[in-house]
Amino acid sequence: MATINNIEGMSITASAGNELEISLDGENFSNILTIQELNELLGNIVLRDVTTQNGIDFIRGGLTQGGQAIQNEHYLSFELWFRTTRTEHHVYLINNVSHEMEYDSIIDGTYVVSRGVMWTSSHDFQYGLEQSDVITRGESRQYFASEAVRIGFTELHDEQNDLDTRTEEQLSRFIFDPSENEERSYGKPYGAYSFFRERTRVTLDLPETFADVSYRLSNLDPINPYQALDNESLITTLQETNQVDAQGRTIYQGKIRVNIWIEGWDADAFDAIINDRIKIQLQFKIARKAIDE
Repeated sequence: MATINNIEGMSITASAGNELEISLDGENFSNILTIQELNELLGNIVLRDVTTQNGIDFIRGGLTQGGQAIQNEHYLSFELWFRTTRTEHHVYLINNVSHEMEYDSIIDGTYVVSRGVMWTSSHDFQYGLEQSDVITRGESRQYFASEAVRIGFTELHDEQNDLDTRTEEQLSRFIFDPSENEERSYGKPYGAYSFFRERTRVTLDLPETFADVSYRLSNLDPINPYQALDNESLITTLQETNQVDAQGRTIYQGKIRVNIWIEGWDADAFDAIINDRIKIQLQFKIARKAIDE
């Protein structure tokens, strides 16, 4: 229901040391991917409001509903490879520090943060869950595009590894809402939907089905940081390869696709966040899988 923002910068971080390496092409690996490397691959991406039921197939919504969204034109999409020689083979997204971040801060962890935009509402509308939570015409406040961001991870077959013989049903999918605010997550009658309805006098049907979205990341054992306590944000399981490192140790490798988008059905996907600017950082960790209950 709105045209959103440019991403100012993005860095993707693996945990420190040589325990987990990451790559954009499956050939050149390091422990960190920089903003510059991603910009060379993706260029300047403009995020627009889209929606998805599975984190794979994206469509335009609102007044443009029915149109297929185009990757790296309407939403951000790229592939990553991971590899390790450690005995732990499960990769997790960890450590969401979005609520601790200021836009100009530097901090370790996973975060989505935006500069924010001051916006004056042109209409009265219901902002939150309570009927009394109303924004009035002429009222100004700051709105953040980061509140409407989603990040999806889809595990892929690694075509570079002949030993990766898993079926599609064995591959992981994970969608994360870094705002961790389920109350304003998807298909709510308040927030951006209420404003859109008041401004356009158009009533759209709210969705009746919902994507499987997580509002938290996995926890690691505080005594043993290589042991996951749950598998909430498990994104890939590295597979044995025919390759060895210089010390003769077997290399385990995996591949994922990362999709980042503005969820058009989010309660914070206001017109207000047009021209906001976003910074994103992702932190990954290799660990042993938690025992499934």
